[in-house]
Amino acid sequence: MFLNSKNYKISLLQVQLLVCFCILSNALTAQSFKENFISEEDGAVDVSGFLNSTTGFLPVPIIITEPAVGFGGGLAIAYFHKKRDDKEAKGLSPTVSVLAGALTDNGTWLAAIAHQGSYAKDRIRYLGFLGYVAPKLSVYFGPNDILEGKFDFEMNGLATMHEFLYRINKDVPFFAGLNYSFFTNNIAFETGIDDPDFSSLETDTNLGGINASFLWDSRNNSFTPTKGIMSGLELGRFATFLGGDTDFWNISSRTYAYLPVVKNKLFSGYRLSIESKSGDVPFYALPDISLRGIPMLRYQGPNTYTVETEWRWNFYKRWSLIGFVGMGEALNDFSDLGKEIKAAGGGGFRYYLAKDYGLHVGIDVARGPEIWAWNLTIGSNWFR
Repeated sequence: MFLNSKNYKISLLQVQLLVCFCILSNALTAQSFKENFISEEDGAVDVSGFLNSTTGFLPVPIIITEPAVGFGGGLAIAYFHKKRDDKEAKGLSPTVSVLAGALTDNGTWLAAIAHQGSYAKDRIRYLGFLGYVAPKLSVYFGPNDILEGKFDFEMNGLATMHEFLYRINKDVPFFAGLNYSFFTNNIAFETGIDDPDFSSLETDTNLGGINASFLWDSRNNSFTPTKGIMSGLELGRFATFLGGDTDFWNISSRTYAYLPVVKNKLFSGYRLSIESKSGDVPFYALPDISLRGIPMLRYQGPNTYTVETEWRWNFYKRWSLIGFVGMGEALNDFSDLGKEIKAAGGGGFRYYLAKDYGLHVGIDVARGPEIWAWNLTIGSNWFR
């Protein structure tokens, strides 16, 4: 059951952390500080000037608040390739490279390089990742599994993912392409059994898979959208002939819709995510409910769906309040729909940190079925 690897879908949301913490340059003169960090429009703190003017790499603290791995942090050294004062860069997906490392208090760590790029006036998009990941997580088995209860496990291995998307018509925001994932992995699973021969299970295994990827992206901004739709669909196969040790099918879809309600004051967002996997799927690669207030892998099944709405009220200058609520289910079969609904919700605040990038940052506090959690949010909480 455990001789397989997780299908890691690496997102560059962490890359976007760099924008929030750009005020690290103590060597700036008073004049250059004002030019780079103070908006001429309203006199408020705004890092757009710094991002538009810099030609070097930016050191960026990383803060991790995911309940499944504990609190932690790290450092990213990142670089924006296209400046937002560049006329041709306006409205395009950001092009960013990053070198990063992070560690949490439960011993989870990673070291990685990544790149997200938009090329040929956004006709081509690329997303790539190469890193060593070592997460320590927990899985929850139900009464129908061989074991029942909460069990700890850890993974160590080299992971990489590469995605190429092509815009078929330059005037239509529809992309099609492929992505490939590979993960060479060592897994140690704590069974909790007293017998020393069975208390810990360990194995080495590989994962290799490819997905056909389709994306519609009409958002007005890729950091904190206020209108438009992003909808993606992936259909794929993970198999031994692709470099892995396990065979299973993957289908997943995600749709995020953004709608302004009151001009410049009230904005709404809506999310629907559906994921299914079938075949020889390892327990930790099963889809899970992804909501603020619910730890990773807490509720898993061969099929999951998640629905969520988020509302933002710009109540004073650059400051906004956030409210959100969502629900989801992890299902053996979609015929069980409605029997095991899990809900979570909460609130928070945002500050408009970089107008040229449309970037808001802030903190969310959420309550799930079992725990309270807080998240540092950079841009939109919904990504990839």
